[in-house]
Amino acid sequence: MKSSSTLRRGGGSAKRTIRTLNPALVYDYTLRCAIRACLEQNSKASLKEPKKDTSSNRHSVHLSGMSDVFGNLADKIVGDEGGEKSNKLTKPVVVGLMRRLDDIKDGKDVSKSEYIDRRFISVVRHMRDEVKQHRFRPQGSINDLVVTFLKLSEAELKKTDPNPAIWFKDLDRYVVRFTEILLLVLREDAPSAASSEYIESLQRSILPKSKQQPATEQRNSSSSGNSTTDTLDMVENFPMVKTVQNLFQIESSVHRQKIRDLLPVCTEANYLLDLKQCINAINTNQPFPGRREDFASQQAYDFWVAREKKYLNGLMTVMVMNPNLTLTNKSEQDVGSTNLLAGRRSSDSRRSSVYNTSPTDDSPYTYIPNDPRSYFRLLMNMCMDLDTNIAPDTEKAKTSVLSQASDDLLRECSNTWRLSAPFRSVLYLELIKTRMDTEEIDIHDAIDDAREAIRALDKCLKENEIQNWTINDRESLIRVFEGLNQTCLRALAESLSRYWDIDPALVKDQVALLDSIYENPAYLEDHANPLEQFLSLEETIAGAAVSRWRVLEKSVLNPKNDDMTNLMNLADKLIKELVTVAKRFKKPLKGSLHIPGIIMARQMPFFVLEMENWAFLPEAKQAPIELTFELYDKVLTLKRLYDQYGPKQKSALFKVESWFLTHVRRWLKSTNEATPEWVSNAIKQDEFKPINETTLHSSSVVDLFTMFHQAVEFVQNLEWPNRIQECRFNTALSKVIGVALEQYTMELEDMITTDIYPRAVREGDPHGSGNFFDRARYQLIGGRPQSKSSSDVPADFVAETCVKVNNIEAARFKLDRLYQNMDVDEIAQEMREYGSQLPAEKSVSEQQNYLYSIKIVRAENLPPSDNNGLSDPYIVLEIDNKPITRTKTVYETLNPRWDQVFDIWLTEKTVDVLALVYDEDLIGADEECGGVWFKLSPEYFDDYQTHELVLNFVPQGKLILRISMEGEKDDIQFWFGKAFRTLRRAENDVAGLIVDKMSSYFRQILSRKTLDKLFGRDRSFFSSFSRTTKHVDPTLQDCEEAIVPLIDYLERNLKILNDNLSETNMQTIVLKIWKEILIALEGVLLPPLSEQLSELKPLDDYEFHVVYKWLELLKVLFNGGEDADAVPLDKLENSQYYALLAINAAYNLETEQLIEGYNNIVKNQVEMKLRGGRKADRSKSVYHSKNTAKKRKPSANRKSVSIELPNADTILRILRMRKGRQVRDFLHTEFQKRNYPTPAETAPAESISQGAKEQEIPPVPEVPTNDLTPVNENTLPLR
Repeated sequence: MKSSSTLRRGGGSAKRTIRTLNPALVYDYTLRCAIRACLEQNSKASLKEPKKDTSSNRHSVHLSGMSDVFGNLADKIVGDEGGEKSNKLTKPVVVGLMRRLDDIKDGKDVSKSEYIDRRFISVVRHMRDEVKQHRFRPQGSINDLVVTFLKLSEAELKKTDPNPAIWFKDLDRYVVRFTEILLLVLREDAPSAASSEYIESLQRSILPKSKQQPATEQRNSSSSGNSTTDTLDMVENFPMVKTVQNLFQIESSVHRQKIRDLLPVCTEANYLLDLKQCINAINTNQPFPGRREDFASQQAYDFWVAREKKYLNGLMTVMVMNPNLTLTNKSEQDVGSTNLLAGRRSSDSRRSSVYNTSPTDDSPYTYIPNDPRSYFRLLMNMCMDLDTNIAPDTEKAKTSVLSQASDDLLRECSNTWRLSAPFRSVLYLELIKTRMDTEEIDIHDAIDDAREAIRALDKCLKENEIQNWTINDRESLIRVFEGLNQTCLRALAESLSRYWDIDPALVKDQVALLDSIYENPAYLEDHANPLEQFLSLEETIAGAAVSRWRVLEKSVLNPKNDDMTNLMNLADKLIKELVTVAKRFKKPLKGSLHIPGIIMARQMPFFVLEMENWAFLPEAKQAPIELTFELYDKVLTLKRLYDQYGPKQKSALFKVESWFLTHVRRWLKSTNEATPEWVSNAIKQDEFKPINETTLHSSSVVDLFTMFHQAVEFVQNLEWPNRIQECRFNTALSKVIGVALEQYTMELEDMITTDIYPRAVREGDPHGSGNFFDRARYQLIGGRPQSKSSSDVPADFVAETCVKVNNIEAARFKLDRLYQNMDVDEIAQEMREYGSQLPAEKSVSEQQNYLYSIKIVRAENLPPSDNNGLSDPYIVLEIDNKPITRTKTVYETLNPRWDQVFDIWLTEKTVDVLALVYDEDLIGADEECGGVWFKLSPEYFDDYQTHELVLNFVPQGKLILRISMEGEKDDIQFWFGKAFRTLRRAENDVAGLIVDKMSSYFRQILSRKTLDKLFGRDRSFFSSFSRTTKHVDPTLQDCEEAIVPLIDYLERNLKILNDNLSETNMQTIVLKIWKEILIALEGVLLPPLSEQLSELKPLDDYEFHVVYKWLELLKVLFNGGEDADAVPLDKLENSQYYALLAINAAYNLETEQLIEGYNNIVKNQVEMKLRGGRKADRSKSVYHSKNTAKKRKPSANRKSVSIELPNADTILRILRMRKGRQVRDFLHTEFQKRNYPTPAETAPAESISQGAKEQEIPPVPEVPTNDLTPVNENTLPLR
C-alpha cells in the first residue's frame, strides 16, 4: 500500500484544496466503521434472541436506556423479580386509572402543574382511550401502560420540536407524574392488584438520581467485564473487517492489534455522541456536514436540514432503545447549549496508527474523519482497483463494478461519514470515467459500468431533486458529465473510423451512453445544444470513407485485367460493403448522423468518376454485351443504395442513361438481327405435335414466346431511370416481336399450303398448253375432262396440319397476354403525352412517294362465262385506263383464289384504281365479267396497317383485296396491332385453304352426274332418243349410298379436325364446310347467276327430293347423328339453309309468277332503301322462331308455316332454266338495269350515302379489331 496519495479533498465548502492524504488514516477510519457495524449487528442479534425475563424487566431496562439520554429516568424504574403475576393488569386498576385520568382531562384535578399543561392533557386524553380498551377484559401488565404512556408522550412532544434535546426534561416529568398516578391507583383503588415489591420499585423509579448511583455503577462494572477475547475474535472474523484488511493489505498481527486498540473507542456511546455533534453542527451552521453557503437557495438548505435531522434523530431514537447502551457521566452534557466542536476530544490519545510515523487526524469525531469526501474517494478508488484487478472473480454487487463486500463497506462508510447520495453517485461515475480514459478495462465492460453508474445517478436524481443538491455536487456532476461526454465521443470516433468491421452493438451502446448524458436534466440546463459536439463526428466518418475508398481502389487494381473487369470488381466490393453498413446502421445515430449516407456521399463521386472514364473509352463501345449489362446491374444496385441511403439533398449523380444507352441500342439491334434465325430454328426443331393432352399447339410457338418474354423481362429488369427512353426500348422491342410473328406466320402458312396442296399437284397443271384442245372442247361443249371422276378422293388431312393451325391461334392468345404484361396501353399513353409537349415538325414541301402493297386474295360468285357454267377468271388492275398488273388465271371456277401480291409506287395524291375480272378464252377475245373501283391514298392507309377490302363487282360477284401502305410508326400499339391483324388473317386464310380443298370434292359428289347415276340415266347425246324412262322414287338408303364416298370422307376428316384442332378453330372451319355444302347443293338445283339462258334443265320431283334428302342426311351427320352432340342445329339451320329450302316454293312456279314475284321483291328492296332499313335476316325469321326465347314448346310440336319466295337472285337463276323469248328479254333487261342504272334508280342510294360524303369518311373499310386493344388514330410518332 502506498504511504500517501495526492487527491482532491472537499469539506462542506465548494472550494476544493489539494493536500497529501495518508492511506493509514483512511484505513483507521474505515476499520472503525467496520467495527461499529460488527458490534451493531451483534447487538441486534442478541436482542432478537428469546429471553425468559418478564415483561417488567424488559421495559425497565428499556427505560434505563432512555435515561442515558434524558437524564436519570432509567434509574427511576427498576426491574421486579416477582414475575408477571406481581404487575398484571386487572379490572380495578383499569377502572381506577380511567377515573383519575378523566379528572385530569376534564380539569377537575389541577393539583400538579403538569395537569394544566396542554401537551400533558393531550397525552392523558390518548392514554385514557388506550386504557378504555381494557375495561372488560384487561390484558398485559402495568409496565405496558408505562411504555404506552412513554410513546404517546414522545409523539406529542415531537410535534413541537423534532429535536429530543429540547423536550427530554418534559418527557422525564411526564413519566414521573404518570408513575405517581399509578402508585395512587395501586394504593387506594386496587391495593391487591400488585405486590409490595412492585410498588416499591415504582416508588424508587421516581426518586432523584443520586440515590440510584450505586445501581448504575454496578451495571457499568458488569458490562465492562464483557469485553473479552471472544469479542476480539468476533470482530476480527467479521466479513467487513476482513474486507478492510484485504483492501489495505495489512498483516494479520498488525490488523489484530489495531482492532484491539480501537475496540475501547468504537462504542455505541461514542457513535451516539458523533450523531449529537452532527446535529449540533447543523444547528450552528458548521462547515461539516453542511451549511447555508453550500446550497444555491434557502429552500434547498432547509430541505436538507430537515431531512438530515430527521435521519439523525431517528437513528438516535433507535439507538436509545438498545438496553445495552451505556453512557458515562462524562458524556452527559446538554447538546442543545454546548458547542462540542469548540474543543477536541481526549480520545485521540487512545488512537494508534499502523505506522508509527503516520500523522494523526484532528477530527473531533470518533467515526468521522476530518475530510470525509477525500477519504471516501480514496476508499472507493481502492475498492475498484481491488475488485477489477486483484480479485475480479469475486461476487459482484447488483449493477455495479464493485464486489458485494466492497459495496457494503462503502455504504457503511458513507452513511457513517454523512456523505450525501448525490456525492456518492457522482464520485462513482467519475471513477468509472477515469478508468475509461486510461483504458484499464474492456470497452464493452466500461460502457456497461458507465451506463449502470448513470442509471444509479438517475435514480438518485429522482430521489433527490437537483435543485436541492449542494453547489459543489452539482458542479461536480456537470464536470463529470462533460468529461464523460468527451471520452465517449473519442471512443465513438475511434469506432466509426473503422465502420466497415466495427460491431454495431458497440456503437449502439456508445450512443446509448451519450443519450444518457444528453437526456440528463442537469446536463441540459448548462448545455442547451448537446448534439453540437456529436455532429462533429460526421467529419470523422467522412474521412474514414475517403481512406477506405483508397484501400478498396488499390485492392482491385490488377494490371492483368482490363478496365471493365477492375471496375466490376470495385463495384462488387462497394456493394458488399455498403449493404453490410446499411444493415448494421439502419437508423441515423441520434437521428442526425446517417452513416451509410455520409459514406456514400464521399465514395460515390469517386465511383462515378471511374464510370465516366470508362464510358468514354473507345473499347467500352465494343465491350461484350453480357459483361456490359452485368456491370449495369452492379451500377444500378449502387444507384439504388445511393438513392435510398444517400444524402437527401443530392444531385443526379449516376448518369446511367449516358453510360449505357449505346449498349441498350446495341442489344436491341443484335436481338433484331438474331430474331429471324430464332424463328427459323424454332420451326425446324418443331415436330408439330401437341405438347400435352390439354395443349393442342406445339413447341415452336412456346419457344418463340419464351424468347419474347425473355427479351421483355430483360428490358423490364433494366429498371431504366429514364421512363421515356424505357418506353422507346419497349417500342423497338415490339417491332422485333411484330416482325418475328409475321415471319413465323408466313412460314406456317406456306407449310400449311404445302400440306393441303402438295407442290407436285400444284405444279402439275391439268390445263397446260399440252391440253389445249381438251380445254377448247371443254369450253365449247361443257364436257368435263375425263380425268375427273368420283374416284378422285382428295387426301385426308393430317394431324400436323391441324397443329400448325392451332399454333397461329395460340400465338394470338399469347400475344394478347404479352400485350398486358408489357403495359402497352400505359406506354402508348405516356408517349402520346410526351409527343404532345414537343414542338410540331415543319412541313416537308418535297414530293413524297408511297409504296402500296396490294394482295389480290380471291373472288366469290363470279358470273359464268363458259358453256360449262364456269369461268376461267383473272384480275387486271388499271390506273388512268392503263393496266398496271395482272393475276394468273384460275380455271373452271366461279370462286377463284389467287393470293398474289403486287407493289405499286404512287405519290401522295389520291388515285382511283379499277379492278376488272376477265374470263380467259382460248378462241376469241377474253370476256369482261365485271369491274369495281377503289382508291389509293395516304389519307386512307397512313396507319400502315393492312386493310381488307370486300368490293362488289358489277354486275355480280365480290373481290377481296388486302391493301397496305409500306411504312411504320414509332408506336408500340402500331406493332402489336399489326401483329394481331397478321395472326387473325392467317387464321382465316388457313381455314379457307382447308375448306377450299374440301369444297371441290363436295361439288364433284353433290352434282347432277351423281343424280344420273342414282336414277340410272345416261345424259349422252344418243340418250335423248331412248324411249325408256324410269320414274322411281329412291329410298333414303339409296340416296345415302349415292354419296357414301362423301360421307366417308367427311367422317374421316371431321374426326381428324375435331381431334386435333382447337375448339375455336374447329367451330370456324366446320361452319365454313357446312356453308360450302349448302352452296354445292344449291349448285345442283340452280345454274349460276348470268344474263344468258342456261342449258341446265330443272330437276324433276324425284331428283329434287333426292337433293333435299342429301341435305337432311348431311345435316344429321354434322349434328352428330342420334346423339346430336356435334354442331348444334341452330348453327346448321342458318339463313343460307333456309334460303335453300325456300327454292322449293318457287322452283315449279309459272314464269309469269316468277317474274311478278321478282318485281315485288325488287320493289320492296327499293322501298326499304328509301326508309334506310334492311330486310330481316332469314335465320331470325319464322323459320328460326323455334330458337327464340318466347318459344317454349318442343320443336316437334312446331306448327307448319308457309315458306316465302326466295331472294331476287335465286329467282333469276330459276328463270335461266326456262325457255322462251320473254325470259331471255326479261333477263337481258334486268342485267342492263344492274350494269347501267338510271339516275332515278341511283338517287336513293346517293341520298343515303350523301351524309357519309359530307363527313369525308374514307370509302376504304377498316379491318374489324374487336380482338385488339383500340388504337388511337391521333397517336403521334415518337421522335
